[in-house]
Amino acid sequence: MPSENSTFKFLQLSDVHLDSPQNRGVLSFSPSQRAARYTDLVESLVGACRVASDQNVDAVLIPGGIWDHRSIRGDTAGTVVEAIAELKDIPVFITPGEGDPYTIDSYYNPAFLSARGMRSWPQNAHIFNQHEFTTIKHPLRDDVAITGHAHLSPTRITERLLGGYVPRDEGAAFNILLFHGSLDSYPGMDGMHDRLTAQFSVEELAAQRFNYTALGHFHEYTELCDENDQIIGAYSGCLCGRNFDELGPRVAILGTIVKDANGTTTTTVEPIEVASNRLTYLPVDVSGLDAASLKEEIAYAVQDQEIRPDVDIVCISLEGTHSPEFDPFEAAQELRPDFYHLLIVDRTRPDYLAEEYDPRTTEYKFLESMLERQTQAESKRAADPRADTLNNVPGFFLSAKTIEDALYYGLDALKRQKVSHRHVD
Repeated sequence: MPSENSTFKFLQLSDVHLDSPQNRGVLSFSPSQRAARYTDLVESLVGACRVASDQNVDAVLIPGGIWDHRSIRGDTAGTVVEAIAELKDIPVFITPGEGDPYTIDSYYNPAFLSARGMRSWPQNAHIFNQHEFTTIKHPLRDDVAITGHAHLSPTRITERLLGGYVPRDEGAAFNILLFHGSLDSYPGMDGMHDRLTAQFSVEELAAQRFNYTALGHFHEYTELCDENDQIIGAYSGCLCGRNFDELGPRVAILGTIVKDANGTTTTTVEPIEVASNRLTYLPVDVSGLDAASLKEEIAYAVQDQEIRPDVDIVCISLEGTHSPEFDPFEAAQELRPDFYHLLIVDRTRPDYLAEEYDPRTTEYKFLESMLERQTQAESKRAADPRADTLNNVPGFFLSAKTIEDALYYGLDALKRQKVSHRHVD
């Protein structure tokens, strides 16, 4: 037991997913924009290493997700090696995750680097390469021990690895665990329900009695506390947003663990934003607005949400109804020069149903027919929630929502002689 307070200071990052595909969901980048995004991801990792150096931390903890194994390029992996080498005496501990597993053809593998004629990992890099948990001493501090293991394939791990005993150094003042897995009670699933791996509970983690666990895999910053409300671990989340499930500031963790003379530890964690830009989502109701007032509404919302138009990637979602004569999408398009990257999603509707139609017209007959079909579909759904169709035939999904979309597209064609596609389907 130490005779006075001792401290362990660390920087934690994970889930950078370098070189992962960029055009996902509604995101659509040009080749030059994709290249810029790849660079953004690399620079976020380099920036985190710079913070570690500036803060003179005792170690950098990376619980997986540095790159995408399927698409990582050699020059990108080489940049990671160089960035870690620049940390010199600051040790970096890495546990490969399910997205960047330790395999025969992984850039984690020294033999693979050698075969590619690349620089080997520097001496300050400590990469766990076994499925079983192993514990190693901090190279510069006998009072610090790090435990971790590696994912050896992209296949999900179904065992509850923290349900059994995990070894640690009983003689060390600070025992740190690196773990890439899925917390059962994680509050925001990030669309990752199909990627659950190495599941565990807070209770299972607390029972292991590590001073702190650096967690990777889930993409939202999340602190884990024991029954005494003391921090026992945290997800730093992804280091840089890549899609609109990863909005706003993304962070690394600057952490400090203090152990007093009685052996009591206190852990503090501070989120540190290192990425140069953020992905932001801005819903704007166009109802009752004209072109000038729509632009004013967008400008106000940008300021209110502290969006940085010159660096952030912004998605504006236009919602509500508008007069048939006004095209809010075209009005919003005029703002593109004011933004680094602007994506506009049009979820608006022309206010056709506010008009009165002559029963003798084609528009009236079409509208009457489609509204009747919509009512039928809603009745079917009410009678049988599993049936989202008009005829209950499995696989024939004609929902009330689909009929509503067809109604507006049909009125577009009849009234304007052109159909404007909107993100409402």
